[in-house]
Amino acid sequence: MRLSTKHHAHLREALRWTPTERLTPRTLAIALFAMGVPVLTGFALGRPGMGLVIGLGSMLLSAEVPGQQAEGGHGWGAAIVPALLAVPVAMLLSRAPWGDAAMVVLSVAAATGVNWSRPAAGGAIRFIVFLILNLGLAASGSGGAHRGGAALLFGIGALWRAVLRRLFGRRHAPAPAPAIETPPARVVTFDQRRHHFRRTMRTLQGWQYPIRLGFGLTAALLLRDLWPERHFGWIVLTIALLTPRTIEHLPVQITQRVAGTLAGVALARLILLLAPGQVALAATVVLLGVAAPLARAGNYAVYCLLSTPVILLAMDAGSEGRAGLLEDRLIATIGGAAVILLANWAMDRWLARGAEQ
Repeated sequence: MRLSTKHHAHLREALRWTPTERLTPRTLAIALFAMGVPVLTGFALGRPGMGLVIGLGSMLLSAEVPGQQAEGGHGWGAAIVPALLAVPVAMLLSRAPWGDAAMVVLSVAAATGVNWSRPAAGGAIRFIVFLILNLGLAASGSGGAHRGGAALLFGIGALWRAVLRRLFGRRHAPAPAPAIETPPARVVTFDQRRHHFRRTMRTLQGWQYPIRLGFGLTAALLLRDLWPERHFGWIVLTIALLTPRTIEHLPVQITQRVAGTLAGVALARLILLLAPGQVALAATVVLLGVAAPLARAGNYAVYCLLSTPVILLAMDAGSEGRAGLLEDRLIATIGGAAVILLANWAMDRWLARGAEQ
């Protein structure tokens, strides 16, 4: 009964919809222009892949900081810097024969940043995700570009959203003075952070996230290379997206992503079968690209359902036999989730054994 209750609570949390802020005309305008202009322009010029990759860069940047921060908070600038930094790094690694090894090393090194501060943790994880996504885009030749060109298109999409935020900028009214004077917040100095970081990195607990991430990425690359005829590069991105900073035996986000991706793959298949021509396909992609970031703060599974077709169409633009590609993406998502759960279990046992000694 206890196990059943825990599973019910897990499913309730996975399906729970968190009320989001009211949609404003400014937010809607940015979302429509950010996705609509590149996608529709690409289809109109006969380069749909290029428009899709630029639109994907814009869509994913908005989704990285949910809610108010995505379009108007102070955290948006912290989201775009790691994303733009990942673009030139991905362009360099995509041309190197040792690119995969360098990607794992860089990802593990960046992952240690979670022990510095919360902002550093967010920036490190964004850099890892966007680095791996851009390498995947480069490997697939998305947008008709060769190698690092796809990463450049993705970066253009990120910059396009930044331009729109500036064009649709809003003035913030000065904050009212507090009725009761509050004591100033405690300021953590650089030396204090450095001391805490060094002390943490001397423990196994400080390395648990980088180790699990490195193990997962290495396993994903091996699985991809074992079946080169399949399209299992998606498993690498799954590892980057879903490896939790803290150990969870069955993270809710994994359940949400697997369920959302399954539904998203089915939706992508349906779109490809039923969309009557390029105009309808472009309009459908724009609609999904606008809705996905707005849904992320409400429920991650719904976000995956809406964003998966956009990502698949961008990464596989111009590919033949798309049905097989979609199925491979689903298999890779499930495989990536299994690798993460195995890494979490093994690290948990390792930490427990160390605590007993």
